[in-house]
Amino acid sequence: MFNKENFVEASFIDSERKNIEVLTKSDDGKSVIPTIIPFDETNHMFKELMDIKTLDELHEDTHNKKKEEARLFELFAMDVVKRKGLVLEKDINKLDTKFYPTVVESLLTDIDNIDHIFALKLAFFERKSISESEDIEGKKKLRQAKNKLEVIDLALKIINGK
Repeated sequence: MFNKENFVEASFIDSERKNIEVLTKSDDGKSVIPTIIPFDETNHMFKELMDIKTLDELHEDTHNKKKEEARLFELFAMDVVKRKGLVLEKDINKLDTKFYPTVVESLLTDIDNIDHIFALKLAFFERKSISESEDIEGKKKLRQAKNKLEVIDLALKIINGK
């Protein structure tokens, strides 16, 4: 069933490593046939596989396959969130302008949300123009702000030196 001519790849398909998927080419070479075999040293198909691959190679191939699948999944997920405007580019010059309506909506909706206010304050205090500002009174007021609009107003006053 398995031989060096028709063998494509093999890897474990479960975390317990009890089952192995073996991919082989069809006789005409036009399609790939998956076969699931147990990890059982007495099984004749497992013995055929071990004539092609060592157990160490099987473990290494499984590791590499899972690593590549994770990489491809991350690329796909990032593509989706970028298309949906759910993530910002690190490079501010490449920022998609479709993001601004989301920012405005989030700032003007649920303006008293404590979690949002806290996150907004943290974001402003991470800016050097605020964290290194000598406007002690302005920073005190910013820390005590009660809604998002007040946070923005006070932060802008500190940044503009007013």
